Amino acid sequence: MPENWQFKQASDVLEKIIDYRGKTPPKASFGVPLITAKVVKGGRIDFSNPEYISEQTWHKWMTRGLPQLGDIVMTTEAPLGEVAQLNNVKIGLAQRLLTLRGKHGVLDNAFLKYYLLSFLGQQELMSRATGSVVKGIKQSEFRKIRILLPPFAEQQLIASILSSLDDTIELNRKTNQTLEKIGKALFNELFANASDKGELQDIMDFNPKENLSKGVVARYIEMKDLPEDGMWLYSEMNKPYNGGSKFRNGDSLMARITPCLENGKSGFVNSLNEGEVAFGSTEFIVLRPKDKLYEEFVYYLVRDDEFREYAIRSMVGSSGRQRVQTDAIKQYQLQAPSIDSVGRFHTLMQSVFQLIKSNAIENEKLAAIRDSLLPRLMSGKLRVKN
Repeated sequence: MPENWQFKQASDVLEKIIDYRGKTPPKASFGVPLITAKVVKGGRIDFSNPEYISEQTWHKWMTRGLPQLGDIVMTTEAPLGEVAQLNNVKIGLAQRLLTLRGKHGVLDNAFLKYYLLSFLGQQELMSRATGSVVKGIKQSEFRKIRILLPPFAEQQLIASILSSLDDTIELNRKTNQTLEKIGKALFNELFANASDKGELQDIMDFNPKENLSKGVVARYIEMKDLPEDGMWLYSEMNKPYNGGSKFRNGDSLMARITPCLENGKSGFVNSLNEGEVAFGSTEFIVLRPKDKLYEEFVYYLVRDDEFREYAIRSMVGSSGRQRVQTDAIKQYQLQAPSIDSVGRFHTLMQSVFQLIKSNAIENEKLAAIRDSLLPRLMSGKLRVKN
């Protein structure tokens, strides 16, 4: 352990622990944003599908303590150890979350976030967790975890290095969100003057055949790689092909099973090499336009609310294992825009999709750098100076 670094018990370096264990406030259609355990993931708070509580409920409910800007929220179970930093003070807190605040001049909040996300921090949490199937930690046990602390100034330097990477990642992510919204607006415009009608199978193929022999090692994309929001999907996993859906760049993927479809799992394939064929879950539907002009059009159709609702209504099977029937969505009635309109949309969106891809690739690289630095900075193996 580096000189001047020391282990401290959490209870000795935390000014505040706010715990709404066992309490989830009644939700409203608008009002104060509610943070639940399921939206704290990947080091950030995901507000892509926000939930709210009313102002009245917020005043009545938040009696165990109010969070402050920069506080840390951590999930206590299902899952344990997801961590993020608050950038909004007016929020509601649900159960299975601890809100943490370091003592001024002793524990920097941003450093605490990265420590808890690190291997050392996760080890400490798991060492005091209970439960055979679902691991969880009580507040009384969390207070006992050890935190390896460098001097406060060094904590701030470490946090600033890691935060600068995460800030760039977040900026790229928000830029991509904006670009996708622009594409969505332009997609909707295509239908304003559309007069022709047809079936979906007129413009695309479903689960097209590809040559990929059993045992051949190829890129594999799991269901967890398919995003609920946004187009980018990426995987570095390679494994021998043993069955499943097959696809290449330009295809759109859509989950066909509950609850993945309802949760929005869809994506656009553009991370493969030229001519590369990848494979994935048998629960994917692969949609490939018969004309490349429709590649971006098909992706936005897969994300379209009306189309998704149609697909969900077509699901059959036992409760909890319902699936979309491909034949049903083949017959989806489409108000088809003219080929000229689709061509203009394609020309414009090609550059937008390329920019989204560039931002996403940069984020993959920045995340890899951050993840490489994190254990070394938190253990003191890599030191930072003023």
